[in-house]
Amino acid sequence: MATSRAAAMSNAAARTSTITIRETNLDDVEEILHHRRQMFSDMGHPEAVLDPIVRSCRPYMQRYLADGSYRGWFAIAPDGRVAAGVGLLITPLVSGPLAPDNVNRAYLLNVYTYPEFRKRGLARALTQKAIDYCRSQEFKVLWLHASKYGRPIYESMGFEATNEMRLIID
Repeated sequence: MATSRAAAMSNAAARTSTITIRETNLDDVEEILHHRRQMFSDMGHPEAVLDPIVRSCRPYMQRYLADGSYRGWFAIAPDGRVAAGVGLLITPLVSGPLAPDNVNRAYLLNVYTYPEFRKRGLARALTQKAIDYCRSQEFKVLWLHASKYGRPIYESMGFEATNEMRLIID
């Protein structure tokens, strides 16, 4: 499995060779929010909830980018357009057996690639950038909620399904 993962990473690097990756900043709030909106739209969520999502997220995204609890990266096409993005939200969490010395949780989110840039390995390359950052910060676990579109990518990178559950409270 490690060999196939390494081959996949090598192939992704070859397909993204004309793309540059840069870290996001406060000037990128609207683009990040657009990615979040489009991500949920692509997942089939109704239009009626998308604008409220953007509206409610805006002040938090501004704060999280400013205080460093949101770290993100964009893949930039040769013509300067943002082709894809990924984000990490670092939040407090009581430590547990997988990371007994870490009281923060790294959560991968806002993974989005514009349709014309899909199938080029950008989501994989950006996710790897986030993993590398987490490793450099000594996080032991990286969490995410995978869409059906992203699940194969994440599984090929070593992510595993967990026993996490949810309750929708009405």
